Amino acid sequence: MVNERVIKLDQYEFSAVIKLINEKRNDLLRQQQSTEFITEILEKVIKAPTKRKSKFRREREQCER
Repeated sequence: MVNERVIKLDQYEFSAVIKLINEKRNDLLRQQQSTEFITEILEKVIKAPTKRKSKFRREREQCER
């Protein structure tokens, strides 16, 4: 069974998460430890789909109120 977690991040939070994961990966490289697990996480975060609200939907919702 796979547990999925969904979090909402703005562009600044997303950048911070990428930076932190990459810093951890670099630390492991310096210590000559395996980075496979961290690299997989970094790839998942980078490739995570974005969900954008369309302008049309927001305008339609305002008209319906």
